[in-house]
Amino acid sequence: MDSANQIQSLVDQVEKNPEYKISQQEAKGFLSEMKRLTQEDKTNMPPLVVIIMAYINMLFPEPC
Repeated sequence: MDSANQIQSLVDQVEKNPEYKISQQEAKGFLSEMKRLTQEDKTNMPPLVVIIMAYINMLFPEPC
């Protein structure tokens, strides 16, 4: 499972169950992926904007 699918799975679990407890490993993976996305970004957007946009894309993916 690639990191994008892992993050989507985590987001899905949290959305389905607000009581879901995120493990330390899941939290580290999420932050690591957000850091990777921020570093790969080639635009001039501030890092917080990139993280917010990545989260929005996970919540509302474009149909294939």
